[in-house]
Amino acid sequence: MESHIDRKPRTVNARVGAVALAVSAFMTLFLSHFSASLAPLRLLSLALSAFAAWCFCDEMGMRKPLNRAGFVVFVIAVGVKVQLILGVGEREAGRYYVLFAAFLLLAVLLWSAAFLHRERSVKVVGAVGLVATVLPIVALIAGHLALGGGAFLGVKGLLAAGDGASLTDRSFVTFVERLFGLWGYVAAWLLWRGHIGVGAEQKTTPI
Repeated sequence: MESHIDRKPRTVNARVGAVALAVSAFMTLFLSHFSASLAPLRLLSLALSAFAAWCFCDEMGMRKPLNRAGFVVFVIAVGVKVQLILGVGEREAGRYYVLFAAFLLLAVLLWSAAFLHRERSVKVVGAVGLVATVLPIVALIAGHLALGGGAFLGVKGLLAAGDGASLTDRSFVTFVERLFGLWGYVAAWLLWRGHIGVGAEQKTTPI
């Protein structure tokens, strides 16, 4: 007999959000392997990601500061990527990519921190997400402060482009997009299984 603990409530919003998040994660990972523009597909992926993030934050609790902050910086990242897809000047593109990567990492960081206030299985996912996002964030900071800092992740070329040079190495941006795609798969599974949401929320924590 299934225990009461295993019967987690799953709303329509959670199921729809889980499917949207899984599909957008797949599209993000798939498109990261192509350097061609593919603008319609990339714009569709971003729109689906924004919808999925909205559903995800509704289930997590949009009134919670971490979830709300994560959604705000994610929307900024999406807006920046839309600009890149539609086209910006070559000298400005580097700055846009730096902003996109930084804000996308920050969104995953904030949402992973919010996971730490949930049940044990979700806390594990949150801890892994924190570790996975802290490293590239530190690499970005180190790239600004130290010569050669973060070079192993391709940060050096991205930061040089942010200063006006031509962007020839997008490996760091690709790494961040794939990290978000993998995180999206896990978050979609948690949504689908009902591990996050009103019924699974720990009501003792304000964030």
